[in-house]
Amino acid sequence: MKRKIFELLALSFLTLALPFAGIAQSRDRDHPRPMRSSELKGDLGSGEESFHSFVAGPGEVKITVDVESTDGTAVLEFELLDKSAANKIICCEFAQADSAGQSGRTIKATKLARSQTVVLHLTRTKGGRGVYRVRVDGAASFRDAEGDR
Repeated sequence: MKRKIFELLALSFLTLALPFAGIAQSRDRDHPRPMRSSELKGDLGSGEESFHSFVAGPGEVKITVDVESTDGTAVLEFELLDKSAANKIICCEFAQADSAGQSGRTIKATKLARSQTVVLHLTRTKGGRGVYRVRVDGAASFRDAEGDR
């Protein structure tokens, strides 16, 4: 009887937990988390960094980063890297909201000559708190981000 209850609880846990498994963010530059859609959202202020991959090009890829502060100066730093996460395609950018209730937006675009896997590196700086949304538009695909085409 105890075993059946345990199995039922374990099955219930898996049923509830699996839909959220894709929300996890990779903090490993060498194993970025493939993006499943063109949008990422999260909280600011943790000081953590994350790595996300998708297939981009050929053509223009545009990254729009919105931040909103709930306390202090909220900042999200971002850069677009090649597949190895060593070479910068878009470097050293950030979006910033200076105080509670304020928002900030940064839009950056680049043209890629060929289809390739790229890595979006995000850093949620310590300090102010808030939320962010990153949107990728243009020549980008989110279904096959684990390898080059």
